[in-house]
Amino acid sequence: SLSHKIRKYLLAPFVYTAALLLLLEEWLWNASKRLFALLPLIPFVARLEAWIAGVPPYVALVIFLLPSLLLLPVKILALMSIAHGHPTLGLIIIVSAKVLGTALVARLYTLTQKALLSLPWFARYRDIVLRFKDRMIAQLRATRAWQQVEAGLAAFKAARRRWWTSFKERWGNRNGQGNRLARMIRKYAARRRDRE
Repeated sequence: SLSHKIRKYLLAPFVYTAALLLLLEEWLWNASKRLFALLPLIPFVARLEAWIAGVPPYVALVIFLLPSLLLLPVKILALMSIAHGHPTLGLIIIVSAKVLGTALVARLYTLTQKALLSLPWFARYRDIVLRFKDRMIAQLRATRAWQQVEAGLAAFKAARRRWWTSFKERWGNRNGQGNRLARMIRKYAARRRDRE
């Protein structure tokens, strides 16, 4: 019907904005998980993470929610900065808090996931949130604009790969001497080892 089409067009910008934010959140989540996975190399952090991984479900829930509660005053400070004529500072604080908060929550979720999913209501709401996120992102990816962006990115990556292959072949075959730069680096490293 006409009213359904009008409502669909009016809601479309909000749907796409929400989907983009969810994609950004997903990228931050995955990137921060990889980054924070290096932390257990520090002995104190390894012991702390081992303790967190073994706590009971409701203690795990408190630990999981703690970063969001601790960052709330920081976000209020950012809004106050914007309100008092410092929009750049406020934006930097908000973005930094978002990145740090997402990274910390991603790592804590990895550690507490088993305990949290043992709570039936948590598992149920998590599934609802994930289904909603997948539906929103699917709507965004089905649009012509998104498909054009993906095609452009694919073309850029293919061109970058071709350039890198061409660069390696040109550098490697120059004067028939192979990759001179790599050999020079290896020789320098070998000399350093000999001196030590």
